[in-house]
Amino acid sequence: MDIKLANWMPVVESEDYVLTTKDKDEIFKRGAVVSVKHPKIFEPVLTVIQKIEGEELIFRIPDDFLRSNVFKGDTVSCHVMQGEYEYIVDGKITRFDITYPRLVHLLIEKTRRVKNNRKNKRYLVNFQSFFTPYGVDKKIYAIIKNVSLSGICAVFREEVEVESLVNVFVSVSIEKSMALEFKAKVNRVIEREFYNEYGLEIVDIDDINKDMLDRLIYRLECDESEFVSKCLK
Repeated sequence: MDIKLANWMPVVESEDYVLTTKDKDEIFKRGAVVSVKHPKIFEPVLTVIQKIEGEELIFRIPDDFLRSNVFKGDTVSCHVMQGEYEYIVDGKITRFDITYPRLVHLLIEKTRRVKNNRKNKRYLVNFQSFFTPYGVDKKIYAIIKNVSLSGICAVFREEVEVESLVNVFVSVSIEKSMALEFKAKVNRVIEREFYNEYGLEIVDIDDINKDMLDRLIYRLECDESEFVSKCLK
């Protein structure tokens, strides 16, 4: 599977938040998974927090940073889930440690907080799929960018109205290549430069496909736990 495990950056408006020392210790504790978004990189990448020192957040260098030529002085946004809230940290890279375990130092410039209204944890993936809107005699090619037990985020160029129902056919790999099928409702749409981003809620799924989805989520959760363990060695 081509998988990146994290949560998509929140799309709702957030409030500015002043971090206390207690907040820093709880939110940015060692081993916490953080999703990092850099302007050069299409989607957030996952890494693990090593520590926080004063106003500097320190985490492992994601391989995508090396492939995308990320440098000192670049600005990034970090997304951390903690309890009933999601925290989005905007900051500037101050330095890199290139000896093991290879770290990035990020100066925190602004912190925002949003209420976590998601029913289930989401995982970033790259799955090919076809959407068939009700009443439309054509298939829309889409890429699933994240998945949870209750919904998905997908990107494609065509336009589908909010509240529309669509049949979704997803090509995934669990133990072997399988097709996951369900009915979903479009809850939101965001217009991007080259495509539209859609948030969809699963509204109808049979027992066979529900079992497949459960196994997929379990696999993603195990992969994330293994990823964190490796990053803390």
